[in-house]
Amino acid sequence: MIRKHFLLPLPLDERIKIVARQDRKSEAEVIRELLATGLETKQEQSVGQALRGLAKLGQKLGITGPTDRSRNIDKYLYEED
Repeated sequence: MIRKHFLLPLPLDERIKIVARQDRKSEAEVIRELLATGLETKQEQSVGQALRGLAKLGQKLGITGPTDRSRNIDKYLYEED
């Protein structure tokens, strides 16, 4: 583990203490779990934004995919060209 030093606003500190008491965990454990969850969510949002950007670029360039995607999904996902 690496030690970090940071300041929290009082209302946030109080909320962390409440969650720690409710879950019977240390405040540090609650903070680690919340950070991990928040970072996962942030990464998922970044990936989603990137994919939406690619889709928009494809639309601008007039790139379209096959019109029978839903009917032939297995073909497009698993068969080689």
